[in-house]
Amino acid sequence: MGKIKILSEEVANRIAAGEVIERPVSVVKELVENSIDSEADQITINIENGGKRSIQVIDNGSGMSEDDALQSFERHATSKIKTVGDIFNISSLGFRGEALPSIASVSELTMITRAAENDTATRIDFSGGKFTNLSKTSANLGTNISVKRLFFNIPARRKFLKSEQVEYRHILDYIHYQSILYPQIHFKFISNGKEKLNYPIVETKLKRMQAIFGSDFYEQDMFKISSTREFITIDGFIGGLESEAENIFDYRYIFVNGRFIRDKIILHAIKTAYEPFIKKYRIFQQGKTPPYLLFLKISPEKVDFNVHPAKLEIRFIDPGIVHTAVKSTLTNALLEYENRKYSSVKQKLTSIETSGRPTDLESKIFSQKTDRKRFSDVKKEFEQLYQPDIFKVESETDKILEKKLSPSRNDIFLRSEEEIINPWQLHQSYIFVQIEEGLMIIDQHAAHERILYEKILHRIHGAPAQSQKLLFPIVIDLPPYLSKTIPSLISENMEIFRKIGFNLKSFSGNSLVIDEIPIELENWDGGDVFIEILKNLEEEFTETEDFRDSISKSVACKAAVKAGRKMGKKEMLALINDLFACEVPYFCPHGRPLILKMTMNDFEKKFKRV
Repeated sequence: MGKIKILSEEVANRIAAGEVIERPVSVVKELVENSIDSEADQITINIENGGKRSIQVIDNGSGMSEDDALQSFERHATSKIKTVGDIFNISSLGFRGEALPSIASVSELTMITRAAENDTATRIDFSGGKFTNLSKTSANLGTNISVKRLFFNIPARRKFLKSEQVEYRHILDYIHYQSILYPQIHFKFISNGKEKLNYPIVETKLKRMQAIFGSDFYEQDMFKISSTREFITIDGFIGGLESEAENIFDYRYIFVNGRFIRDKIILHAIKTAYEPFIKKYRIFQQGKTPPYLLFLKISPEKVDFNVHPAKLEIRFIDPGIVHTAVKSTLTNALLEYENRKYSSVKQKLTSIETSGRPTDLESKIFSQKTDRKRFSDVKKEFEQLYQPDIFKVESETDKILEKKLSPSRNDIFLRSEEEIINPWQLHQSYIFVQIEEGLMIIDQHAAHERILYEKILHRIHGAPAQSQKLLFPIVIDLPPYLSKTIPSLISENMEIFRKIGFNLKSFSGNSLVIDEIPIELENWDGGDVFIEILKNLEEEFTETEDFRDSISKSVACKAAVKAGRKMGKKEMLALINDLFACEVPYFCPHGRPLILKMTMNDFEKKFKRV
């Protein structure tokens, strides 16, 4: 008997499902995009338990006849393309014809659909890919698809799903993307019986974005861009060069032909356009750019959406042209913006250059009673600092609290405090220190972030909370883009906030009352810093799912001394002393190296002495 066999339909469907359906948001994406393609102007998404228990998508689109409904569950059945040429000229969203059979093969699925020419609706039921029912029923025009017990017949896949909150967040983000793209559609999102989003039809994308990001979206430091080059049209909104732009919102969206994408070519073009301005005006954290929402329209024959079964990746026929178009559009817009805003930006730059008045950071560091070693007692040695695998552990949060990390070391010692040449700053951002073997360079923001991160983690696990009471309690209203997920995170983790140093109370709606904050938060800025912490928390939690780690990183980032701030000698020595008392002094909480060592041999090589 031969070795090569044809796979059964059941196995083939399971394989296709594994490519197309990765998690609950994959189901929502496929069903919503089918609804959009059916020309619906009202779409309701209803989920339970982050979509793991059930997902329902209801639309008022064109619906299907009984024959079409049955045909839609066949592999590669689609109404979107007919010929090979159509693959390279795609204008619809769902076109592969794998979504419905893939979803049906890993869930309990019910479809109820009615076309305008039919008096009755068709109901079709599947369970684990097996057809179980076909009947007539009554229903409104459009399609109603219910998906329950996702991956019930693939336990191995189901156990890889994340927490309810994380899966919910992925779905929420996707609905935001589609809501921005299609202001002509009324989107409604319900989770566990509670309405989370309700965006009625509006006339323009701007009005929809104001509904999502707040009514003052366009009144802040944002401006509109528009250009047409060869086969590419670029429209959208980008943040300006003033630091207040960070306080608008922290979303960075790229859309190509009606699809949200994360494309390295476009991301690099955006970063390259902003980079000289960010360096010039010293704005935003390292590696970040101001917020942007870009809408690209590219001739369909110039872009391939058929790269990935779930359409998560795209390929450009002429990537260089796309990169140049995006970069030049943003660069020209930023140059025009700079000319208009030059006087105010120059004034800000001057204030940064001439500032440097010491703050109370030094007194706070020295006032904390601790039995940790002083700088003159520290012996820390360096190996190759650009090897993050040294500290690659399953959970840094747990590892820090459970035991000391002991990386390999070279025989390079720090001099005592009396012998050391005075530390000095480069551009008020990097601390230079002479050591026995050469030079040590420390990123002051990243170093302080590491110190605070470990302090906060220890507080969460029993160390005394250190807070400062506000003179007057402050009421903070959560902005629209945070009010959907953050309140539940706060209410579920109120005790952890208290241990860190926040005293929070729910007020009304999406408002919080705060009367105590962690002692490290020097610049409270009327509560805006707390909003920034919550934005960081939302991003961090989506990545790690560990609330302790996420909140510690978020608070540490906002409380740490910033690049561009002048520090005195004692401040710098105290910072170094605290850094080398950390369990992991070589990397910031996000894994980036924060210390660079250059030996005398390195210098001699540069000057061609050896």
